Amino acid sequence: KEVSDEFFSLFLRHYKIQKVKVKNMIKLAICDDDVIFCDWLEQELLCYEKKKNCKISIEIYYSEKQLLDKLTEEHFDMLFLDICLENSNGIDIGAEIRKRSYGKELRITYISTYQKYALRLFCIHPFDFLVKPVQSKELFRVMDELRELLAEQNKIFEYVDTKGLHKISYDHILYFYSMGKMVHIVTLENDIEYRGKLKEVSDRTGNYFLLIHKSYLINMQYVEHYEYHTVVMKDKVRLNISKVNQKQVRERLLQTEKRML
Repeated sequence: KEVSDEFFSLFLRHYKIQKVKVKNMIKLAICDDDVIFCDWLEQELLCYEKKKNCKISIEIYYSEKQLLDKLTEEHFDMLFLDICLENSNGIDIGAEIRKRSYGKELRITYISTYQKYALRLFCIHPFDFLVKPVQSKELFRVMDELRELLAEQNKIFEYVDTKGLHKISYDHILYFYSMGKMVHIVTLENDIEYRGKLKEVSDRTGNYFLLIHKSYLINMQYVEHYEYHTVVMKDKVRLNISKVNQKQVRERLLQTEKRML
């Protein structure tokens, strides 16, 4: 029995370690028909992995078909996508990915020899844009931002209602809104409410969410469209931006846009 218990304990410990490793693995995909560039990019990403002491897996696809077929069954944290493929257009591929259920949240960093394409990509909501020849410093910056984002998404929001303590991942939340003495948590699946104050939620979650109104706290990654006075979220709900918050909201949006220019 003692041997059996010891074996079980070691097995459980090993299982937990492996589970953590898998969870922390950054899964990347590259789609480019330039074999030499793909080899270079893969080696640079492996150098980043060693330098930052993180775990990265890399899949390379040389055609649109290879990529789209794989995306139906595989999740990636980031796709590096060339705009000018020999037989297809990276912009059209990105638009096609966004139409599919699995592609709504896929982060796409575009790569091109020509910076002029950057302004045509806003409707696809890319993560970033890299100009060939890609500089290692710029590639590493993109990877640093990806890791920061993934770390933030692993954060958990806790709330208490009449049924007890509940936990929900930050990246599952579209936005919070307050109504009377109740705070509502809106996800893609439902609307959850509990007794609380939106100001306390804002203080607890820091910069991950953006306060656009005293009644609205939004997740920027779920903004589908924005204007000076309003934002439209992924659930098609339009939320007002209060006058006092318009400057802050505009600055946050400009920060996102500057990465593309």
